[in-house]
Amino acid sequence: MATTDEPNRRKRIHPLPLRSALRLNRPGDIWHKPALSVVAASVVPLLFLFPLDRLDLVLYTSGGSLCALYAHGLPYAARARATAWVCLGMIASVAVALTAAAVVSSTAVLVAVCAALAAAHKLVCDATRIGPPGNLIFTFIASSCAFTPQRLGDVPFHLLLTAGGAACAWIVVMAPGLVRPQGPQRLAVARALEAAARLLTGDRQDLPRLRH
Repeated sequence: MATTDEPNRRKRIHPLPLRSALRLNRPGDIWHKPALSVVAASVVPLLFLFPLDRLDLVLYTSGGSLCALYAHGLPYAARARATAWVCLGMIASVAVALTAAAVVSSTAVLVAVCAALAAAHKLVCDATRIGPPGNLIFTFIASSCAFTPQRLGDVPFHLLLTAGGAACAWIVVMAPGLVRPQGPQRLAVARALEAAARLLTGDRQDLPRLRH
């Protein structure tokens, strides 16, 4: 009996799905647009800060510049609104974090503030379906600002820097609309054609050529 039960036990053992857990997904077809947009939105503040020898202020401008990561898949009318809300959300998060850094000396309280901000970021990003990178950037910037030494009198100026970076991000995200105002809609149609072709042929090669 022991010999017959042992093969059955071996059959019931399933390997852990480590391969699927560690597999990297293919990047999106417009992955380069958010990346290049952030670079462009970050360069403008740097051009002002570098001659002034104030690169220590990059943290505040980068918070606004990173807003250029969002809303690239939306039509330009919706993109303008979504990016504006992202910028306002970033400025509000930085304002709370900087104020906490200026008035709170307890590390435990600062951690609690960061946790509350992270929860708020997650809730709002999921509710609005803003898309990747979601709440990650908001939480990263807010947490960094919360643990940066701060004076209460400097908070308005630092918020102005964040707003400046956010304005650059909005302009960069909207700039392609001057050249291809129907670009997002054409991309959506191209994706639908590629999906239909995959269903009909099962061949994934050369499908990006349909976008032309």
